[in-house]
Amino acid sequence: MSSSLLQEKGIIPDVVDAFEASSSLSVEYPAGGVQDGNELTPDNTKEAPKIVLPDKDSLYTLAFIDPDAPSNADPKFRSWRHWLVCNIKDGDIASGDVSTPYIGPGPPAGSGFHRYCFVLYKQKAPIQPEPFNNEREGRRSFSIINFAAQHDLGHPLVLHFFLAKNAEQ
Repeated sequence: MSSSLLQEKGIIPDVVDAFEASSSLSVEYPAGGVQDGNELTPDNTKEAPKIVLPDKDSLYTLAFIDPDAPSNADPKFRSWRHWLVCNIKDGDIASGDVSTPYIGPGPPAGSGFHRYCFVLYKQKAPIQPEPFNNEREGRRSFSIINFAAQHDLGHPLVLHFFLAKNAEQ
C-alpha cells in the first residue's frame, strides 16, 4: 500500500508517523481480503482472519487497531486495540504470543465508517510486552507508535486497512 493513500486516508499520522511498504502481508476473511481501504462488514470480520506472513525466517509483531474509537469525528479513545500478537515465528500466527485476543470490529451506531488497520513489524529479537488489560476499557487509547518505540520495532513493514460501519447507520 502506498504512503500517499495512507496519508490521504489519515492513517499517517493517526496510526503511524511514517511508512514505506517493504514487504507483503495477506489478510483474508471468508468474505474477502483486506486491501487499500476496501469496505467489509462487522459481521464478515467477527472471527480472526487468515494471515500469511512475508517469510518464515523472521519474528513478527502484528497489531489490529481502530484509530476511530468511538468515531472518526471524535476519536477520544484512539486507538482501540483489537488484536496484538508478538513473537510470531515460522510464518505461523498461531506460534506467536497473544498479548490481546482478537475481537472483531464493533463500530457504534451512528459513528460512520471506521478505519481498521493491520500493522506488521519485523522484530530484531523476541520481546516481552507488559501484560495488557484486555477488558473493554483496557483496549482503548493504545498507541502502536509508542509500543513500537518501546520494543525497538522500528517502522512497520506492512500496513493494510479496511473500512467498516455499523449496519444501523
